[in-house]
Amino acid sequence: MLSPESASPHPADAPGDDTRAAALPAGAADAESFALRDGIARHLPGALQPASRLLAGVRAIARFGHAGAGELCFCDRPPAPGLMRADDRSIVLCGADVHAGLAAAMPQASLVAVDDPRAAFIDLVRALQEAGALDVTSAVPAGRGVAASARVGANSVVHADARLDDGVVLGANCVVHGGVWLQAGVQVGDGAVLGGAGINAYRARDGRVLGFPHLAGVIVGEGASVGANAVLVRGVLTSTRIGRGSVIGNLCNIGHGVVIGESAWLSSACSVGGHTRLGRGATLGIGAILRDNLDVGEHAQVGMGAVVVRDVRPGSSVFGNPARPVPGIAAGPQR
Repeated sequence: MLSPESASPHPADAPGDDTRAAALPAGAADAESFALRDGIARHLPGALQPASRLLAGVRAIARFGHAGAGELCFCDRPPAPGLMRADDRSIVLCGADVHAGLAAAMPQASLVAVDDPRAAFIDLVRALQEAGALDVTSAVPAGRGVAASARVGANSVVHADARLDDGVVLGANCVVHGGVWLQAGVQVGDGAVLGGAGINAYRARDGRVLGFPHLAGVIVGEGASVGANAVLVRGVLTSTRIGRGSVIGNLCNIGHGVVIGESAWLSSACSVGGHTRLGRGATLGIGAILRDNLDVGEHAQVGMGAVVVRDVRPGSSVFGNPARPVPGIAAGPQR
């Protein structure tokens, strides 16, 4: 895996990575799927053509360990035991090295053995995405569009598959992509981009470097605010989520699959790497940088300009490059 945003495999695209789900805010660990709007047969890459009859029954794309009947996922490494559900009737692209273990643990699943399951999955999903054959995430409920009481600023673009609820205020020159859900009372500053794709890459066994398609969305909770020129990247197979009442400052960059709890505070120009999780009430000072796949605990404080490369314990404070524990920092709305 090669990725400026993530030096380790992304949780959204790798099995066996739900060990921290209990730390998420309510609803953040919900399974997501992406329904097919079109038949799958004409989009199959060459590696999957031999399994065309079995794959004809695919009705949606999902993440391994969360896929249901008729939903396609992939597994290219031994997964954690908790992700192998005996009642799972999903369709799994897998490598020969994990096929026997999956068959024993998931007898009702349909397994399709391929040389490079991740690459085959990427090729298929990319073809479906480019053809407009996939719906947005199931995490965004029906009723997409802009509510009558929402306000959209001049020159802003809102995709038809986005959802803006009552009382949302969207500034000028914003872009809101499909799969974005702004819940009641969310405020977004001028020039923000919500739901664009992030950066990641996978070197396939045949030497190709493939960008993993971003299928999921961005969900911003009630009363949260997003600053001017902020960028909130859509998730890969799990949505980026901003908790109720949280504040995302101007010029912040929030990577794919990030989960931010309620009432968090991110000052201006913060960068949060993909799949990092911030607990309720966490505070980031100006220009803080957090690498991918971290846990920042509830009410933790990160000083301005800090570069965080390790998990931060709940209620603790860190500062510096690399960030280290320091006495409590008076930062954010509570100072």
